[in-house]
Amino acid sequence: MLKIFLPALALLLAACGSYKAVRPDAPRAVVLETQSYAVKYKAARGQRITAVYHNNSSPLTVELRQGHTAEKLKQIQTWAKGVEYANPKTRWHVQEGFATLTRGKKVIVFTEVAE
Repeated sequence: MLKIFLPALALLLAACGSYKAVRPDAPRAVVLETQSYAVKYKAARGQRITAVYHNNSSPLTVELRQGHTAEKLKQIQTWAKGVEYANPKTRWHVQEGFATLTRGKKVIVFTEVAE
């Protein structure tokens, strides 16, 4: 009896966990790519920066635009309330409503602005 029960139980459990066994006619789920989006920031001394977040690559990236320059950084760390992007020269730490730019020993805190 046990020889029949164990293989039957294994087969039943395998069928219950399969996608087609649960919803045989349902289409496969499609994960949509989030489009890139831009956020504008302003520092206390008037400096402005635009961060363009690209969510269609792995790892995720951000392009920092200041004046006529653009710098690309890769996501290196995430937390519940923040994300950090970096390249060998720059770090961009984003939290809700503000971001911190670190280049060498220079640190600038930017606040998100609506424009």
